Formats: sequence, structure tokens, C-alpha cells
Amino acid sequence: MIRSCLVLSAVIAAFVTYTPHSYADGGTLQLRRETGPFVITVFTAPAPMTAGPIDLSVMVQSRENLAPLLDADVDVRLRSANGTEVAASATRVNAQNKLLYAAPLLLPASGNWTFEIDVKAGTARTTVSGDFHVESQPRPLSAYWGYIAFPAVMILIFAMRERLVRNRSALEVSAK
Repeated sequence: MIRSCLVLSAVIAAFVTYTPHSYADGGTLQLRRETGPFVITVFTAPAPMTAGPIDLSVMVQSRENLAPLLDADVDVRLRSANGTEVAASATRVNAQNKLLYAAPLLLPASGNWTFEIDVKAGTARTTVSGDFHVESQPRPLSAYWGYIAFPAVMILIFAMRERLVRNRSALEVSAK
């Protein structure tokens, strides 16, 4: 009984503490704008945005028929409120969904960030901009060890109590 309670609590703790990181195309919609001959949609991941590695994906479509444009040049620039700049070229090679242009970026700080996306396809060129808020990096899991260990410790204490009660009852029955 005690072993099964301990195993169950260990399994529950493992499921609660396991948080897979996925940097997939898509994510949170930050902007959709029709400008010039393009419809430009910007996605970011992870959600919520935190300082550290992020994925910024851009979908470029023809405004005329909403067909995805697969031969565009897409450049991304991010600027924080304190002046820090991050720039990259978004490519289809970096994207899992080959209809998008993706750029893996590293944001060094939290706060408000603005982004500018330059898109050039053929002779047409346009720039769109927007902003988003970046939260500070989450605390490491080790900072929460007390909260994670608490249920297991309580189950262990309860199991020990039950064992002592059974032993006491067995002693009382044998004494009679």
C-alpha cells in the first residue's frame, strides 16, 4: 500500500513537472495587415512570450487571391524599449510549415518590444510593424521544489500514521 502510494505520487509529480518546449511554426497571432500587394501575418511562439529563444513566423500572401508567396525576401528587426536590437532574415528553411517564413531569435531582456518586417517580392516591397510584451524568464523548476515535494511528503506522513494505527490496533487485539 505504501509503495503504491509512493509510486503514484512520483508519477503525478513527474507529469506535473514535465513541460516540453516546442518551438513550432504558428503560435500567437501578433499582426495581420493588408499593405500594398501583400497580406502579412506575424506569429510568435512561445506563448506567453518570455526572454530567451523565440520563434517569429511570417506568412506572406498575395492580396489579390490570398495565395501564399513562396519567393519573398523577409527581414525581421526587433527593438526593445531600452534600445536593444535583434535582426534576422526569416526563411522557409527555418520553418516547419513551408508556407511560412521563420526566424529563430534570442531576446535578451523582458519588456515592450517593437518589430518591423520588411517584405520584398519581385519589384514590390513593404514594411509592417507592431509590438508585443515580453515577460521575464520563468524561474527554474528547482525554485519550486518545496511545492512539488509537499504532496509526496504529506502522503508519506499519512501512510506512516496508518501503519502506526494498524500496529497499535494489532497490539491491543493481541493483549486482550
